[in-house]
Parts: sequence; structure tokens; C-alpha cells
Amino acid sequence: MLRQVVLGAFAVTVALIVLLVGEALLSITGLAFDPHGYGMFAGILITAVLTPVALALWLLYRLMR
Repeated sequence: MLRQVVLGAFAVTVALIVLLVGEALLSITGLAFDPHGYGMFAGILITAVLTPVALALWLLYRLMR
């Protein structure tokens, strides 16, 4: 059961990373209304924090298998 929880947390983390990268790309290209560029900075910074978390969750899942 714990293995499924870890896999679910990994899936949620990856989904957040994808959404944040999409938000940053829309902000960078100018397709999103973001006059100050906060979406770009938030997307990049939060993705940089979540990437090691996703990697750790994936490694924990593989270790538990």
C-alpha cells in the first residue's frame, strides 16, 4: 500500500511540474497575460524545487519494488 502512495505522490508531483512548465512557457512567449513576469519566475523556481522531490519519490518507489 505504501508503494502505491509513493507512486501517487510521484504522479501528482510530475503533473505539477508539467503545469508549471506550461505556465512558464506561456508567460515567456507572451501568450498569457502576465505583465510583471511572476508566472515565469514562479514556474521556473517551483519546478526547480519539485524536480529533486520527484526524483527522490521515483527512486523510493523503485527501491520499494
